[in-house]
Amino acid sequence: MIGFSINFLAISFAGGFGPIAAIENLPLENSLEFNHAVEAILLQTALLLKIGIECFALLILAVGIIRAMIKLLAVRKKLERPKIICSVRLDLGMFLTLSLEFLLAADIAATAISPSWQAVGKLAAISGIRTFLNFFLQREVQELERQK
Repeated sequence: MIGFSINFLAISFAGGFGPIAAIENLPLENSLEFNHAVEAILLQTALLLKIGIECFALLILAVGIIRAMIKLLAVRKKLERPKIICSVRLDLGMFLTLSLEFLLAADIAATAISPSWQAVGKLAAISGIRTFLNFFLQREVQELERQK
């Protein structure tokens, strides 16, 4: 591979006068190193994005659980309990649904850059399970809204 080169077309804009095309000869080894470096940066960025989205999803879930606990602990009268429990289930269901959506987005972000077949299969299984859960959660939330 020594001496083999790739023509690389770089288009730049100079002072607003239009595109100026410059052709460079890059050795194959340098272009492969560049591709691997860019891919590594994208993988790290996708991983950080995944972690950030997962943290946000957990924060949403924590807020929902805390709100549900506060509402349940605030009920004093037995007559109000069924109504409050229905309201708590509705609110918690909405938080769970939103959290599941963010977790699915995090999984998609993690496999967006150079996915292997194993990663795609894992994403398909996880997204199928989460979509299934989300569907039934949405149905239950809609049913609770109708009862309310």
